[in-house]
Amino acid sequence: MKYLLPILILNVFIFAGEVDQYLAWNQLPNDESHYLNKLFNEEIQEALDDINKKHSDCSCEEAAGRILKHFGIGLNTPLEKQLKSSTQLDKYPPNEIHISERYKKSIFRRELPFKNLEKYQDYSLEIQIDEVVNVGGIYIGLDKLTHFTASGFLYYKIYRLALEFVESKEAAMQMAIAMGIYGEKYILGKISSGVFSFADLESNYQGFLFALDLCNSGSTRLKRSGKGWELSSSFDLRDYVNPFWDESYNPSYYYENQNLSLMPKSQAVLQNIPHYCLMFQSDRIQGVFDYYDSMAKPSYSVKYLQQLIDKGELPDPSPFYIRTICEE
Repeated sequence: MKYLLPILILNVFIFAGEVDQYLAWNQLPNDESHYLNKLFNEEIQEALDDINKKHSDCSCEEAAGRILKHFGIGLNTPLEKQLKSSTQLDKYPPNEIHISERYKKSIFRRELPFKNLEKYQDYSLEIQIDEVVNVGGIYIGLDKLTHFTASGFLYYKIYRLALEFVESKEAAMQMAIAMGIYGEKYILGKISSGVFSFADLESNYQGFLFALDLCNSGSTRLKRSGKGWELSSSFDLRDYVNPFWDESYNPSYYYENQNLSLMPKSQAVLQNIPHYCLMFQSDRIQGVFDYYDSMAKPSYSVKYLQQLIDKGELPDPSPFYIRTICEE
């Protein structure tokens, strides 16, 4: 126990949230775009009020960065914590499902020989797994909202710094994406939970695009008025959430080696995903995937990451793709 306790404490402080999309397939949440947009716009307005009070002469680019930074740059931002505890937000699993029953069918769960290990596994899953919400018909983990704001801010900061040293915007963009890759390969992914999430990287990238759009061609742009910086129109999360945020559609790579959760992922996921094939082939879930197919336009990041996979520079997630598994 004296060796296990430090690991448990470390888990609490650096654990990166993961999502099990398949758990929500039994009870797909309703679209919460309106509720989430209201919260986002309130936070953005708070950020703008602060900018106009303390940094009224800042550039548009600086203001855009400050807006994202306002949400927080660590794991589990205040907004994410608020949404986790909210009883107004339709999410899965909902708060009323008892902890002991929430994750019994998780793709991460394995049969273990001892009760103490089972208890630890349930505790670990409770820490790891984030709830799923519906944004415009796309089902995403709540952790993706923190990736959008916090990691999106880091992408944006690296991009702006890189522009001073590299020859092209594309090279600067690749340097920003490299930061996200590093996080998934190490502290936020492989080390903490044993997951390399390509959906995390897409939500990072979309947050970065939001910051760019604020000063370029986005539908929601910053403009300067007599009152200072303000939005030309309300922010809409649906402009940035896409099917590549859903880890059943844009699968992760799962490592088999140990991680801080003490739960290797690869074997468990490969054993459990086939149990969802019958549900995957249902009209309801096929309808979700058909909708995704109709609107899925790979971003620059998605295409760039695929190039790295093809070169063998990133792990190939295709063995964990439910379409591939269920066709076999």
